[in-house]
Amino acid sequence: MIHAALDTSLGSALVVADGDRVLFNDHLAGTGRESDRELAPWLKATLDGLSLRLNDVCRWTVGTGPGSFAGLRYGIALVKGFCAISGATMRGVPSCLALAHAALADAQDARRIGVLHDARCGQIILVRFARGTDATLQLSGEAVVLTPEELLVEQHRCDHYVSAQTAALPALPEAVAARLLSCAGIDARALLNAPAGLWPWPQNPQELMASCEPLYVRPPVFVNPQPVKIPQI
Repeated sequence: MIHAALDTSLGSALVVADGDRVLFNDHLAGTGRESDRELAPWLKATLDGLSLRLNDVCRWTVGTGPGSFAGLRYGIALVKGFCAISGATMRGVPSCLALAHAALADAQDARRIGVLHDARCGQIILVRFARGTDATLQLSGEAVVLTPEELLVEQHRCDHYVSAQTAALPALPEAVAARLLSCAGIDARALLNAPAGLWPWPQNPQELMASCEPLYVRPPVFVNPQPVKIPQI
């Protein structure tokens, strides 16, 4: 069975597998505005290179962020279109799960892992994962937007942290920075292999809509609001 995972939260990452055998795992070069336009041709060229057709992919997993609003929406909508044509099934899995797995591999004794994303305006998006007894990772609460200092509050504190946007993050408290792993990007294999017990395959349109809803969408205001200037009369 051919299955694939696509993540467009931070650039575009794709993995294609035939059962347990990975056929392709790479990123689309470039992360600018052109990447959305180039995504569909890149996917087609990749499948052509594997001697596969779109209809050969039976299951799609899509990353649901956090990340770029335009990137997430375009990637999710594109795969929905593929599935509508081919009859394949699809589900959504948080993109940050892949980063959390990288952090777990870096610090295998960590019980609480925090994935950090740039929220602009000097803030950070924190997504927390808890390690289960079987080494699986489960979401621990919802994505929250914090100031760097709030990462030290007990309810947000983690044993290890990871980010694929280290250069864009505001200055972090020393206790957080010392335990931060920097990743180059998303490895979509972690999304492809996400256990169905935690990230189930939707059985109806309502479940599909809920499964593919972005985990967090950054507000479109990227600068701090300025005081209203009252004209002198």
